[in-house]
Amino acid sequence: MIKWLPLRFLGGLAFAKIMRNREYFTMIDPFQERYGPRMGGLLYIPALLGDIFWSAAILNALGATISVIINVHRVPSIISSACVAVFYTLIGGLYSVTYTDIIQLSC
Repeated sequence: MIKWLPLRFLGGLAFAKIMRNREYFTMIDPFQERYGPRMGGLLYIPALLGDIFWSAAILNALGATISVIINVHRVPSIISSACVAVFYTLIGGLYSVTYTDIIQLSC
């Protein structure tokens, strides 16, 4: 992971200004502009599946941690942690998610 960090940094330097000037919202937008909306829709599928599986993995890890700490079964702890995450995201918006990430990083 560390050896790819300079390449990511150089990629950000090379493409960030171009993507901001063209007002792209996602990484799929340049491909959709060049190859059409069908390719954008096709590229959206792996991104969607990746987000779904990543969220499931994070909730599973959080539920497993809570089940060990509080000594509760895993499924109810996963469901309760998902409900808490949805609740504070609905109440606080993306600011609450950002603050939670900052707290996790500091811990």
